[in-house]
Amino acid sequence: MTNAPDDQQRPEPVVEPSVERPAESIVERDEVTVRRAPKVPVFLIMGAALGVVVSLIVTSLFPFDSGEGVAQTYGYISLWGLTIGGAVGCVVAIIAERVTSRGAKRVQVERERLEVPVAEPDAVPRQVTDGESDRA
Repeated sequence: MTNAPDDQQRPEPVVEPSVERPAESIVERDEVTVRRAPKVPVFLIMGAALGVVVSLIVTSLFPFDSGEGVAQTYGYISLWGLTIGGAVGCVVAIIAERVTSRGAKRVQVERERLEVPVAEPDAVPRQVTDGESDRA
């Protein structure tokens, strides 16, 4: 019994094209609309966070039931503050979206694409592997 591996692992041969062909450049022109759009999740998170802070302020301003603790009262009211604050944040995001869509601009753009032709099937590629040298 030996510890030698069954097969020696060899790297895949690298195929190099025998003839270099120039790449063809294609330029396309188009007209697009560019505008700044608000990020809705940011408005949602900030609205919810402000709702929780407002619920903390509301909880501390009014007297609470002696049978309930301050933390339990704050937790209940913060659920409402979180929900209402998130909804207000979404409404603000929708209003900001409407305002920024008015400032949209139409601009001309160019897109450059390089196309490299595919090698002909008649050409035989030369294989290069590690450890082999180019001997002719």
